Amino acid sequence: MHSENKTTGECIAVIGSVTQAMRAQRVLAEASLRVEVIRADSTVTGRGCAYGLMYPCVQDEAVRAALRGAGIRVRGGGRR
Repeated sequence: MHSENKTTGECIAVIGSVTQAMRAQRVLAEASLRVEVIRADSTVTGRGCAYGLMYPCVQDEAVRAALRGAGIRVRGGGRR
């Protein structure tokens, strides 16, 4: 986890494939968490391009917990 204040701004969770990102979006919608599927470039991933989710940082813990519960791996991310 990051040490900075997570109550403002946007966070990104890198998921990988567009299929997994869409699945993650559905899981989070069922948990009443709104996210946007985005294409994360290498500045976010540290490697090549991948797909991820963008959401308000205030939801970071809830988003990550819901994804863990659904068995969806977060490959990286952080504040935007």
